Amino acid sequence: MKVLWFTNTSCSASEYLLHDNMRGGWLSSLERPLSQFEEIKLFVAFYHSKKIQPFKYNNTQFYPIFRKNSGSKLQRFYSRLLNFNNDIKEVQELIRIAEEIRPDIIHVHGTEDNFGLIQYYLDVPVIISMQGIITPYLEKFYAGIPEEIIRKFTSLKSKILRKSAGYHYNSFKLKANRELEILKISQNILGRTDWDRRVSRILAPQSTYFIGQEMLRNFFYSNIWGKSAFNKKIRIITVSSESFYKGFETIVKSAKLLSAHCDFSFEWLVVGLSKNSEIVKIAESWLQINTEELNIQLVGEIQEVEVGNLILSSDIFCQVSHIENSPNSLCEAMMLGIPIIATCAGGTTSIFENGKDGLLIQAGDPYTLSGAIIEMSNDFVQAQKFSKLTQVKAKNRHNKTDILNDLITVYRSVQRKGHNIV
Repeated sequence: MKVLWFTNTSCSASEYLLHDNMRGGWLSSLERPLSQFEEIKLFVAFYHSKKIQPFKYNNTQFYPIFRKNSGSKLQRFYSRLLNFNNDIKEVQELIRIAEEIRPDIIHVHGTEDNFGLIQYYLDVPVIISMQGIITPYLEKFYAGIPEEIIRKFTSLKSKILRKSAGYHYNSFKLKANRELEILKISQNILGRTDWDRRVSRILAPQSTYFIGQEMLRNFFYSNIWGKSAFNKKIRIITVSSESFYKGFETIVKSAKLLSAHCDFSFEWLVVGLSKNSEIVKIAESWLQINTEELNIQLVGEIQEVEVGNLILSSDIFCQVSHIENSPNSLCEAMMLGIPIIATCAGGTTSIFENGKDGLLIQAGDPYTLSGAIIEMSNDFVQAQKFSKLTQVKAKNRHNKTDILNDLITVYRSVQRKGHNIV
């Protein structure tokens, strides 16, 4: 069976292109073993900033697709300035690649880019994996920090360089419109939570919904959080990003509340953000707070092993987003077995059960978050119970053999079903 993936990352090709075996993400973890199946001949196409000929790496054939205006900083700025939409030309290249490969199945990973538009032009069964879903995410884009506050404190530099929240919101809207076009004709959806299943019933009502779990990065299968006691100074960790709906302001507000609790000593590591991050500057200006004075350490972007080791050295993992599907960072924390507090947002309740796996709280509520942190830090025995239960659940959910077998079953089912756009 020939399977063509369209992906937002280069998967394991990052090792070939960048000599970096840490950048492929969870899709690399799935791609490698899938390519070993005798039944499967795997092809992976992805956008790239340089013109590179197709190449084979390990058992996978890769097709880098040159994306104009994605190379240098100047090119990216020029693209943002003119708001280029190259969907028509780019989809033509996707079609060319598909016609060259002649796959039995096309698997599009995510709806954030234009890959799914290929369904309009090819008589090949296509399956769309639901990752983050832009259309409902758009509803929460400014969650936590009011839009007028963001505009007030956005730097002039961000506005000039077209990196402001307003620019990203408008870009999000355009992507959401394209996503609607993709999903309205999608016949096969691969998801993993009640949230993405229910969303797909609205946005892709004619589709068949399949369940397929995600394979995590290798580090998180081979390490265990095994503390015998909490640190005297409680170390909290959150893995985040620049998006406003990721809830950084909740961290700041919660840290302020915890700092006012005279008997509580803590430090809060935030992976993915730095002091130069726009969201950090806006939150500090709005709340008139210096995050360093609140014991918040902004770690920045780091690689897989560094993230894993920081989680292992921490006491409590906090996921604070206003909306998610099934965040990989939460799944990885569950796999390691660190005690967890998470927000009841999007698909989180499908993978994390309150009072059994850890503590589930209302998104955007710093009072219950800070209270939950103190509650958990005061009861290590209960935290250990959470740790053991959540790790068992994660190991079962992310079992590599089961994930691969389930995906092959889905491919066979989609292939039998064929291509039938109404």
